Amino acid sequence: MAAFRNLLLPLIRMAMRHGLAYGELSECLERALAECAESPDLGGYKGASVARLSIVTGIPRRDMNRLKDSMGPGAAEELSNLNRIARLIVGWYQDFIGPYGIPLELPMEPGEKSFPDLVRRYGGQVTPKEILGELKSVGVADETDDGKVRLTNRSYITGRLRPEIIERMSWAIHDLADTLDFNLDPMREAPARFERRVFTPEPIGGNLLSAFQQLVVDDGQAFLERLDNWLNEQFQEIRKNRRQAGTSSAEVPPADSKYVGVGLYWFERNKIGA
Repeated sequence: MAAFRNLLLPLIRMAMRHGLAYGELSECLERALAECAESPDLGGYKGASVARLSIVTGIPRRDMNRLKDSMGPGAAEELSNLNRIARLIVGWYQDFIGPYGIPLELPMEPGEKSFPDLVRRYGGQVTPKEILGELKSVGVADETDDGKVRLTNRSYITGRLRPEIIERMSWAIHDLADTLDFNLDPMREAPARFERRVFTPEPIGGNLLSAFQQLVVDDGQAFLERLDNWLNEQFQEIRKNRRQAGTSSAEVPPADSKYVGVGLYWFERNKIGA
């Protein structure tokens, strides 16, 4: 319990700094418990009954009934939707504005300066109808009587809690925690994922601290650039082979394909710890 509280402290501090309190955080915890309870690696399955989810998570059935009705997409899918919406609104204010910088009302019929045109540029692989539903669901757009789409709320991306920044943070912490969880799983069948740390055996300061910080910046950046260059070379070769073979980039990937990466970060604290 102490270890998990220690894990939560920086997350709770960040949440409180952005105005989230017990009500919102307890809702997040309940949703996370319910989502994890449906994970196959924990013996769950998508669409598990309210009774099963209540037993596995310890959440009272009356609360689980409410959660079950609102769960919908998982957190990863929600984040992807939020980031797509943020990009689209930024694009709306960049390329689809009228006099005095006011965003245009966009017709749904395809054509230049239309809503489908906006979605084509900034919406990713979704249809205009789908993304309009997303915009309506978060309260940033609606339709006028003459069938045009109107942006109603830009505060979605101009507030202090910008979704693209928080999404980046959440994935960084998620990926690290997921690697640690994988390595700690006694039932895992694959080899442990690479995870190493270097830290000082006692506090340092002054010139020694500055020198170590600079070493981390220089060598860490060089290491990541070397990985990035290697990956770029591989993907250039893959794209070249596809062009020569006349195949599409949308071809089905191998069954063991995954998104992978490496993250480096600096940490510091005032107390000793492993």
